Amino acid sequence: MNDILNAVSNNMVHIIGIILTGIVSYIGLQAKNIYQNFVNEKIKKYIVEKTVNYVEQIGNNLSCEKKKDLALKKSLEWLEEKKISASDTELEILIESAVNCLDKKG
Repeated sequence: MNDILNAVSNNMVHIIGIILTGIVSYIGLQAKNIYQNFVNEKIKKYIVEKTVNYVEQIGNNLSCEKKKDLALKKSLEWLEEKKISASDTELEILIESAVNCLDKKG
């Protein structure tokens, strides 16, 4: 028993170092994930706003529903190119928000 306690006490610095490395690594990974989600949300909003502007420019003769469908399709294509996932519901909400902003500016 005494040998085990001596071995543990002799290696305490290494054990504490391993535990601290694990904790810091976990915190760093969580911070990276939070930052990546933040950036992805910004990119989604940017892509949808630019796509809505694009559809407004090229779709003068399209109905509102066709404009919305085109904006949804083009936004989804662009996001897939960037390897960012988004649900149809999320994109619809962002599109409606972007259109609302356009109405207020115009």
